Amino acid sequence: MRKLALTCAFLLLPSSLLAGGSWEKVNIERLTVFNSIDYELVVIPEQPKTEYKDPYLGNCPRFTVKGTYSRLHSWRFPNSVNRDGHKAALAHLLQAKSENKAVFLGWMGTGFAPVDPDDKCMVHSRALELVTEGEITAVISYYDAT
Repeated sequence: MRKLALTCAFLLLPSSLLAGGSWEKVNIERLTVFNSIDYELVVIPEQPKTEYKDPYLGNCPRFTVKGTYSRLHSWRFPNSVNRDGHKAALAHLLQAKSENKAVFLGWMGTGFAPVDPDDKCMVHSRALELVTEGEITAVISYYDAT
């Protein structure tokens, strides 16, 4: 697990404006891309070696993302989150699946929203971004930026 930190003066901003995120190592069980932007991703999160439990992936033996790139909501995301980047993130996932390699999957802001409030392990995503930090390349999901 790798924590992402947003540098902001948190004492000066209301908590609703603060956003954070993280990523976890996962194994792709299934990935279906329906067109160039819509997809369904099923992953098995690896057990973290720390006591930290990711708020999305941490309690799920299997985690399903039903996602798209939503132009309607794109104004809410940083400029680095765009349709081409979303496609690049999907290509990264497809390559990892074809090579049977684990990937890092994470979130920023409100990264996911439950499809059903009673099933926290099946979620929606409105955009993906491919992020590289040091030796790690991670696919980051956005639902809302904050």
